[in-house]
Amino acid sequence: MSANTFPAQIEPFKWAEQGFTWSGTLPLSRFARIAREAVGSIDDQLINIDCKLSMDAYHRIVWLDARVETKVPMECQRCLESVEIPLVSDFHLALIDDESLIERLDEDADFIVLGESESTTKGDYLTPSTIDLLALLEDELLLLLPLSPKHDACELKHQPAIQDIVEEKRDNPFEVLASLKGKLNS
Repeated sequence: MSANTFPAQIEPFKWAEQGFTWSGTLPLSRFARIAREAVGSIDDQLINIDCKLSMDAYHRIVWLDARVETKVPMECQRCLESVEIPLVSDFHLALIDDESLIERLDEDADFIVLGESESTTKGDYLTPSTIDLLALLEDELLLLLPLSPKHDACELKHQPAIQDIVEEKRDNPFEVLASLKGKLNS
């Protein structure tokens, strides 16, 4: 499959039965929420994706195994220059259509209950029979974005120099009060 044929909306149970796999790259611009966090041009930024759907022996749980990898240019919070933040996510996610199946999963297994909300909107990645694969992959990457991106080592551009701090030393207002107290006592 080429990047143009990446299926954004899939039917997990139907596609897992068919042994769906996809490997390729997509432009970062297809992931709007991540693109909003980026600084500068993202025209050449790509996201590498490897994913597959499989089904358990009872045909009740679909497993999404994926590796998503990219670099996102963000603003360094120290020097305010661009810093490329590598994002790599390997995940094994259970897609189930019945909450009673949760007890069959390992304690630490990540899962999504399909059709959990009857009031799904177009922006959500869940509907009773389909899943927005792009939104799901983007969610996994968003979890990796740092709150305060920064270079490993850089100089602070907006930190005042030590000599400026020394020069800004102002008169102590309590010294004025002490001198007034001295005048009152005499």
